[in-house]
Amino acid sequence: MTELTPNLRRSRQGWIVVAFFFALGLILAGLLISPELWAVIFQTDLTNPQFDAPERPSALQGGQLLRMMLLLSGCSYIIFLLVLSRFCAGCTTKSDQPKWGAREGWILFGLIVLGFTARLPRLAESLWYDEIAAWTDYGMRGPGWIVGTYYDPANHIAHTLLTWCAVECFGDDAFALRFPALLFSLGSIVAMYGLARHAAGIRVATIAAALGAILPVAILEGVEARGYSMMIFFASLSTWLALSAWSRNRPWKWFAYALCCALGIWAHLMTVFVPLGHGLWFAWRMIKNKEIGLGICAFSGLLFAAILTLTLYAPVIPQILSIRETFAATDGNEPRIFGPEGFHALWQLGGSWYWWSSVVGLWFLVCGFIRAAKSKTLRAPALLSMLGLPLMLIVVAIAGSWMYARFTLFALPGAILVIACGLDALWDRKRVLALFAGLLIFASSIGDLTVRPPKQPLREAATYLRNHVQPSERVLVIGLAHRVMDMYRGELDFSYSLFHGRDLSDDLARTKPTWIILMYPNHVSTEKKTMLNSQGFTETQHFRGWVDWGNGDILIYQKNFFPPRY
Repeated sequence: MTELTPNLRRSRQGWIVVAFFFALGLILAGLLISPELWAVIFQTDLTNPQFDAPERPSALQGGQLLRMMLLLSGCSYIIFLLVLSRFCAGCTTKSDQPKWGAREGWILFGLIVLGFTARLPRLAESLWYDEIAAWTDYGMRGPGWIVGTYYDPANHIAHTLLTWCAVECFGDDAFALRFPALLFSLGSIVAMYGLARHAAGIRVATIAAALGAILPVAILEGVEARGYSMMIFFASLSTWLALSAWSRNRPWKWFAYALCCALGIWAHLMTVFVPLGHGLWFAWRMIKNKEIGLGICAFSGLLFAAILTLTLYAPVIPQILSIRETFAATDGNEPRIFGPEGFHALWQLGGSWYWWSSVVGLWFLVCGFIRAAKSKTLRAPALLSMLGLPLMLIVVAIAGSWMYARFTLFALPGAILVIACGLDALWDRKRVLALFAGLLIFASSIGDLTVRPPKQPLREAATYLRNHVQPSERVLVIGLAHRVMDMYRGELDFSYSLFHGRDLSDDLARTKPTWIILMYPNHVSTEKKTMLNSQGFTETQHFRGWVDWGNGDILIYQKNFFPPRY
């Protein structure tokens, strides 16, 4: 075993002190804070007036589970530390990666500015259904409610918590709600650069960071008040840390890796497939190359990440278990792998949800995989960053569950890495063609964002009605399950016919509206649209939206409207 240098010995001693206080804090929190106090923090009223929901488990159950998990986390961290001290003790090797220089810093800064400029026009866009529903159901009720309540998968807990913090700082508007997503999206550019730099060098890293700055998928999820930008960020950062920790085997890197995995899953449950994919790669390397010590450190990190994740989710685990039937595809109408969501998940790997904008990226994704298959250096990072995707698809298919294309966004950093490798391979052969391909990707990305309408123009529909509705006229909103139009109603008073007009006949008789706002028109049956026509309603305005692949349009109907004759 190699003798430790004085500097490394002091570093290890400092690590042990920090680790001890971290473990002590977890144990003391578990011992000193009673489940009843946790229940008060999380709040106990778990009813939701918008749903016919059965009685949910009490916050006290979550508090009891959290207390147990805090104690388990503290004790497991001490064991984790002992394992790392034993199997990382002799590592004094220097990294073969060149240090980051000032020139790289300026290049990366320029790419971040490019990414911010590309995202800026969409920041003030109308909030859409999921953003408003998550905020009104969870975010606006405070941090205790956010971390302790889970009616449905709409609560991306870590992101919702940060959204509440942003609103407290900047006020309740679209910019504040989207500010955390923007920060993590810009941070993803840095994380992708670091991942690609460690995997393939500075040139590939620059290409990957540029793709992260301008690809439409990265931009659109970077300005949406949901947890997907955090999913992308933590997927790229944890994969980077996994590669770095495996090559250097430093204790702090394994701890940082475990923490990133847990925070990524806390941001969105589907991020769990990132460490699961890593686990397959760790097992393969450990068995193939007999790297037992590294494997023990890696799986200790994964185990600690799992315990941290369960600790973070402990307040809501009883509630998640009580709604587990919502994760099963039971009625055949849920989004499936073989359908629009699956196709868009494929286009997504090329960087866009329009096929014509994605096709060049997909071509270089294939080229990158071919290059990685032939390169011993690139094969490992390509596998490490992408294994979670096929694993997720297999699990969803076997479990009979459902998925949206955006659930697979954790694979975007890996796809960007492989595309960058494909472009780099072309650069080695024909630089002019590589430059042309890069410009083509940039142009198609600009084209995508130029022709793409708002995701769901709720604000535009509300503004139109405020300019046209008379004081005596009433408005009925045919929507999904939340009263999201209230975000933009102003002085108007909206009535609702929810679940796509399930009781539309009764709602029309009750409210006697002059105006109708029709959301998700493709999900409203022809019978109900015929009912509107038979009662004198005519479509007067059509606002385009792209959510759910063209189902984000908002239609405005007016009763007894007669278009002018010319």
